[in-house]
Amino acid sequence: MRAIIYITCILFFTSFGKVVCGQGLFDNYLGSFTFQDLPDLPANAGDSASHGYAGMFAGVHQDVLILAGGANFPEEAPWNGGKKHFSQHIYVLEKSSHGYQWVAGLELKLPFPVAYGTSISTPNGVLCVGGNDQGQTFNKAFLLKWNPALRQVELQYLPDLPLALSNSTGGLIGTNVYLAGGEGEEVTDAFFRMDLGRDKLQWERLSPWPGKPRSHAMSAVQSNGVNDCFYLFGGRRKQQNDVSELYTDAYCYDPQKEVWKRLSEIQNEEGKPLTLSAGATGPQGAGQILFYGGVRGDVFNELERYAEALSDPEDSVEYRQLMLDRNNLMENHPGFNRDILVYHTITDSWHTMGKLPFMTPVTTTAVSWDGKMVLPSGEVSPGVRTASIHSVGFRKEGAFGWVNYTILGLYLGSLVLMGILISSKQHSTEDFFKAGGRVPWWAAGISIFGTQLSAITFMAIPAKTFATDWTLFFLLMTIIIVAPVIICIFLPFFRRLNITTAYEYLELRYNRSVRLIGSLIYVGLQLGRLGIVLLLPSLALTVVTGIDVSICILIMGLLSILYTVLGGIEAVIWTDVIQVVVLLGGALICLGFVFYEIHEGPAELMAMVRDNQKGKIFDMRMDFTGTSFWVVLVGGIAANIVQYGSDQTVVQRYLTTKDERSAANGIVTGALMALPSALIFFSMGTALYLFYKLHPAELSPAVQNTDSIFPFFIVTQLPTGVSGLLIAAVFAAAMSSLDSSMNSVATVVTTDFYRNWFPKDTTGKNTLGFARLITVIVGAFGTGFALVMARLGLPSLWDQFNMIIGLFAGGLGGIFLIGMLSKKVNGKGALLGLLCSAVVQVAVKYGSELSIHLYALTGLLSAMGMTYLCSFFFTDKLDVSGLTVHSLGNKVEKQENNKLENA
Repeated sequence: MRAIIYITCILFFTSFGKVVCGQGLFDNYLGSFTFQDLPDLPANAGDSASHGYAGMFAGVHQDVLILAGGANFPEEAPWNGGKKHFSQHIYVLEKSSHGYQWVAGLELKLPFPVAYGTSISTPNGVLCVGGNDQGQTFNKAFLLKWNPALRQVELQYLPDLPLALSNSTGGLIGTNVYLAGGEGEEVTDAFFRMDLGRDKLQWERLSPWPGKPRSHAMSAVQSNGVNDCFYLFGGRRKQQNDVSELYTDAYCYDPQKEVWKRLSEIQNEEGKPLTLSAGATGPQGAGQILFYGGVRGDVFNELERYAEALSDPEDSVEYRQLMLDRNNLMENHPGFNRDILVYHTITDSWHTMGKLPFMTPVTTTAVSWDGKMVLPSGEVSPGVRTASIHSVGFRKEGAFGWVNYTILGLYLGSLVLMGILISSKQHSTEDFFKAGGRVPWWAAGISIFGTQLSAITFMAIPAKTFATDWTLFFLLMTIIIVAPVIICIFLPFFRRLNITTAYEYLELRYNRSVRLIGSLIYVGLQLGRLGIVLLLPSLALTVVTGIDVSICILIMGLLSILYTVLGGIEAVIWTDVIQVVVLLGGALICLGFVFYEIHEGPAELMAMVRDNQKGKIFDMRMDFTGTSFWVVLVGGIAANIVQYGSDQTVVQRYLTTKDERSAANGIVTGALMALPSALIFFSMGTALYLFYKLHPAELSPAVQNTDSIFPFFIVTQLPTGVSGLLIAAVFAAAMSSLDSSMNSVATVVTTDFYRNWFPKDTTGKNTLGFARLITVIVGAFGTGFALVMARLGLPSLWDQFNMIIGLFAGGLGGIFLIGMLSKKVNGKGALLGLLCSAVVQVAVKYGSELSIHLYALTGLLSAMGMTYLCSFFFTDKLDVSGLTVHSLGNKVEKQENNKLENA
């Protein structure tokens, strides 16, 4: 044991010292852009230098940048009579140990000279669609694919577009390619989709956006807080007088709902509308879209008017003066807008964040490559191309600060100290697993609540509300409905039968096989859960603290193992109490601070909430695929019955109090805490939305997922010290979930397996040692699993956590409940019921669109129903007296009478 403490302390302070040394108080968490010049586009054979191209196809496949086609003026400037040249050349830029280099010896060329088409990077290759040359517009679509073995580009034709189009815009969502707008015989509002995942590919025409037809629009694929959507911005449309109408409007297409939504207009810092077209765009961070320059339109329209006036040449003084004025404007053109404009999809807000330090290319495609946006070639002023290839990245700046790090270290160290102090009371497995019945009911209740209030919950509820609304509010309220059911049905069995694990009841009610299978399911669920409850907070914390995600995982994992091994369930419960107090208190502080920083009045804020539907709480549609009220209500009831009735992590708290009444008071306490906590966390999400909508420049692209929004606010907006305490509490909340799982799994493995293998260990010393060893093994496994997932990547959010719990735990809760309610079910029926429930759950998951919040319900009901039906096919002579609600009271009364007689 001393060795474990020594090694853990060394690892902790080594890691802690590594991130603290040299850090001062944080000063700028918004971060800044980084710029890099990649090798210029190479010159073609026979040319002394590369002129660059406008309208090239551009994308990434197999980790190389592919550029093809484009148009330029290689001989003379267009105002001096130069002719536009369209290219067939293909270029490939690859990374090497020496940086970046262009691949030589490429054999393939495009099938025809083309520019101004649309290109989209896909896993299958760079999709190239449409475009035009001097005399025609194309409807061709093909993939440019890099073959790394042959070091050559390959071309694969796809179905033709229904229309010939150039200057369209597009994006990829999943396997679906979207293409919007463009010009051919006329400017169009066409909107197409093609699913690259199908065997038979075809273009499907969808409903257009609720605005005017346009070309040269800009688009990006980004999350709206729920799912990825296609965003369309600005653009232009040439009128009959050859002068373009310029647009400021913006739209969002939601592929799940298949509807368009109008967004706020493109605007500058003062809120004035901006016309913008032909710019390069790309997603960045959580819900942000960045615009790298673009054509604002004032000079563009002026040049169009010159072109219209000069369309009928005549030898006159006025004509020659117009020609001189036009040429002077072209030669002295200042270049296109260099501002980096930022749009946030959730708050529907705009702001400007810096400028590009180089001539801004337009009519080019921003390509995501190696974590950065590449702006290849393009047009830098009317008729002028550039061969430059620029890379734009983003880095987070600032430090968490030595004050915050000190508070973090002291907080986490105090948890270990608590485990050491409580370790003196751990003399038996009764102490280690049940705390000897010493825990007061109010602490047990707070711990029950705290077990559900994980770091995931602390971050994800505000994040979910920030992104959506309050429709999940009643999901947390259902525990108040369920609490009487737990107290009246489940609790008496766990207390009166004098069991240590919930699964002992399964052996008493059914047989040993059901008990062992139930235990194995629980252990498997917890082993999978351990990695998630460590990884998700770590991903968020690494963004706001700068601590590497692996170090975050190691700190939390090692310290949790240490104090759980030392203090058992008693240390787990008392640390839960501390976490709940700090987290709820901290959330209240944050809530007050947000409204202190927002200077708008209550009426204005309520109007914003109402207009943006952020306060929506009741969705009364009979829709079972989303978060309607009915889904939330029945799904929440089922999920809480499963967790509070069959999850050892929660059930174990019932057993740490002195009697059944105290345990019932604890359940009521935990349930009633759900209301104020839900109000706090959901209000926090709405407050964050209001704050960042009113202060869009405060939200940094460094925030890579919405789950990090609350910790990011804590670190960037709260005073130093307070932010350190709250981030420490987030660390500790994650550790709280981990320690609960570790101790509960150790309890299950020791009680349900070890004691059956070694029943002669009468002293219990070996059993206690085994329990501590299992605690270490489980903690090490969870920590290692989180580290592996951190390397592989894993989608986050509340939904992922709920899906795992609901999908596999529902059946286990079902055989508990039907066993308590019915005298007719038996062991073989329960085993078949579990199997059938698993089949039903897989069918629901992969064969239906049912909401994930209903997975617990389908698992619970299918297991109950199939267990009941299957039991009719078997006979079971097991005596179930005292093991169902019909006879539990009789058995307890008989036991009390026997005690009196013996006395």
